[in-house]
Amino acid sequence: MRLLLPLLLLAAISVNAQTYKESLGLRLNGGVIFNSHSGSVHETAQIVDCGELTSGSGIGPAFSLGLEFPFAPSIGLGVELGYSNRSGTFTRVNSYPMRDSLTGNDVTMLTDYDFEATLHYVEISPSVIIPIIGSFDRRTLGFSIGPRIALPVAKSYVQRETVTSPSNAVFIVDGQRTQERILSEGELISPSSMLFGASAGVESFIPIGEHVALVPRISADYFFTNVVTDAEWKLFGVRAEIGIRWSSGTTTQPPPPPPAVVVVPAMPAPPRIALQLTGFTGEVVTGNELRASTPIVNAVFFDSASSDVPPLYRRKRENTTFSTDPVEAHGWLLLRIASIIEANPNARIILEGATGGPTTEQEGVALAARRAEAVRSILVDLGVPSSVISIKSSAMPRVPSNSEFAGGRAENRRVDIVVQNAPLQRWVSAEEFAVAQGTLTVRAVLSGGAPDARPQNMVLTVNGRDTVVMTSVIENGLRFDMAIAPSQTTIPVTVMASAGGAISQRDTILDVTKLPRRSIALQTDKFDAVLRFDYNSAELSENEKNLLRQLAEQVQENSTIIIEGSADVLGSEDRNRILSEQRGSNTEQFMRSVANKNLNFKTSTRTDKYSDDTPQGRFLNRSIHVRILQAP
Repeated sequence: MRLLLPLLLLAAISVNAQTYKESLGLRLNGGVIFNSHSGSVHETAQIVDCGELTSGSGIGPAFSLGLEFPFAPSIGLGVELGYSNRSGTFTRVNSYPMRDSLTGNDVTMLTDYDFEATLHYVEISPSVIIPIIGSFDRRTLGFSIGPRIALPVAKSYVQRETVTSPSNAVFIVDGQRTQERILSEGELISPSSMLFGASAGVESFIPIGEHVALVPRISADYFFTNVVTDAEWKLFGVRAEIGIRWSSGTTTQPPPPPPAVVVVPAMPAPPRIALQLTGFTGEVVTGNELRASTPIVNAVFFDSASSDVPPLYRRKRENTTFSTDPVEAHGWLLLRIASIIEANPNARIILEGATGGPTTEQEGVALAARRAEAVRSILVDLGVPSSVISIKSSAMPRVPSNSEFAGGRAENRRVDIVVQNAPLQRWVSAEEFAVAQGTLTVRAVLSGGAPDARPQNMVLTVNGRDTVVMTSVIENGLRFDMAIAPSQTTIPVTVMASAGGAISQRDTILDVTKLPRRSIALQTDKFDAVLRFDYNSAELSENEKNLLRQLAEQVQENSTIIIEGSADVLGSEDRNRILSEQRGSNTEQFMRSVANKNLNFKTSTRTDKYSDDTPQGRFLNRSIHVRILQAP
């Protein structure tokens, strides 16, 4: 078996490699002809003239033997010799006036007049054969057209007349009463000795063997010559045939492939980039920047009927970077509280444990106490002295959310963290900043590598910022800006170039003391403060009022304060809209009352909100956003 499989595989490869070329095709066809006779037949020799015959039809068998000769895969010639039965019957209705012998009335007798022609021919049909789909010897669809010659071998006729009306009418033939009579019969004495016409058809090969196929064919032919010499009588036929075709030809083996010629290409030099820093033009911009720290939601939320602190809040001090996204930053809540206590030795913490209410958490105060104890345990692990932490527990929070909503019940399952003697957050701060900015001119030349693989683009990277340039451009000016300390004198610059697998790097030090310096007024374009409100409340707390007082002192005269009120999804849409407007309006009124300078205000409701899918997101949406547009 193991030896047979390789032999079969070798035989299959050999057969597939062979080339077959047909030299002759032999076919035998058989089918039927649907004949149509037309003309004006009534005066031909020995036929009794009973009126003009214009059309007739018939059906008969047809057989043929053919040869085909290919000229090319797309064309060939064929010739067929065959027998065709082209018999048909002309029919017309005749009428005769007569007198009814019984009633004595004049009546009209109607008869069917039939002229039955028996016509058999030996036919010769040369043709041009064109494969439409496939090759000549394997045509899935082929078309043939050519002349057709017919030689008569049987040419008899019968003229018959039959009474159809009235039912009692008869012919008197040789003294006998009959309703059908033979008018004339015999051989046609004036047939055309040869008919000349044209034929066209379509066919398809159905392979049943390596060189044998069944060939169904539909064709039509028309003879230009009259069937008889003394009357107008034309023949048209449609053939439906099935044939079997044998192909004869030669099978040749392809010539062996030429021996492989191993060409060892010359190896191009590896690609390399010559990189130079040719100059820098720029300045140092200094000033003060007003920023708002990330808002804090000072509550730990729990799963239903659980006192385990969720993994979201379990973070370590080591290798920790706070997220600046307010919703994500909630995960660092306990770390941020621990940092506040560390920076304020006199600070105290009250942990207020609560539940979702008696309908969903029947344990009530006991569960609330365990939740508060779990939060205290984590804060102690983070370095907060246990002595500065006190606990309160109640079935519902001091400021509960609406427990009619599933989201409200989820918010009530929490521990509020109340920080005393220390600011919970630094909302507003003015920070001094300096930025070195300008244009760094870089010269990069790519050489080596295969010419056809030369890349069109090169990536230039300055201190981690990528710029795509064309390799055909030698010198490029790259935008450069880097935050520095106001007193910093030098800055490191790293430039990398990469293209076509080649990488080059240059490091340099820029002396910023030689750059011109420009100071700008207080910068506030990055300021976006979020001040939170209690559930269903638009009243500003004292902490929020202190933050707004700080902001009023920091901003310049004639600045525009943009205030956007917001609400979460709990409650009706109308109530949340009114609440958002009240929060914005109350904030504007308070700032106007404490500002000792002229300020402009734009107050509206906020459409770009935090996701309401989490309790911390809904807490953050109960807020106002404050931004600043500096006076020009």
